[in-house]
Amino acid sequence: MIPSMLLIPALLIQVSAPLPVVEAKDLPQAPRGPMTPQVPDAGADSSLLGEARRSARRGPSLSALQLPAGSVRVKDKIPDVSGWRAYAIEVPAGGKVKVHVVEGRKAWFRVLAVNAWGRDEQGLLQNRIHSGEPQATYQNPSRETRTLYFIVDTLDANMSGEAFEIEVTRG
Repeated sequence: MIPSMLLIPALLIQVSAPLPVVEAKDLPQAPRGPMTPQVPDAGADSSLLGEARRSARRGPSLSALQLPAGSVRVKDKIPDVSGWRAYAIEVPAGGKVKVHVVEGRKAWFRVLAVNAWGRDEQGLLQNRIHSGEPQATYQNPSRETRTLYFIVDTLDANMSGEAFEIEVTRG
């Protein structure tokens, strides 16, 4: 018998279990959300709808949903004309987290990772090269638990009610 053939059953057994699925309507509101990030609005245009979107994005901060502990898959939709949805997550010292849009019109979304002030900080990694895979990661370099925010943003002005799913993977 060929020894390498013995590895095939071992590879087939290592199928990972699916992540638990949570509806966004079942998630609690976070105690606070991030300040509005100062990033260019990829969905802005000069139409009346584009003006309404810019106006909706002028608020001082975003409301955020609190993500549960552990890896999870969240089903959600864009709630309003602003075109974004924020999620708060607690990352322990040395912990890693990745948020990735896995269902929906993926190429029409981007994921931003920000701190409470709506800015980048050490440990955040944005997917700055548009690859059609909207994702962002964070690795906590500090010795304390940090609250970070992941914002799912739309790249078009008229995406209110657009459904998507994100996969939150903790490492």
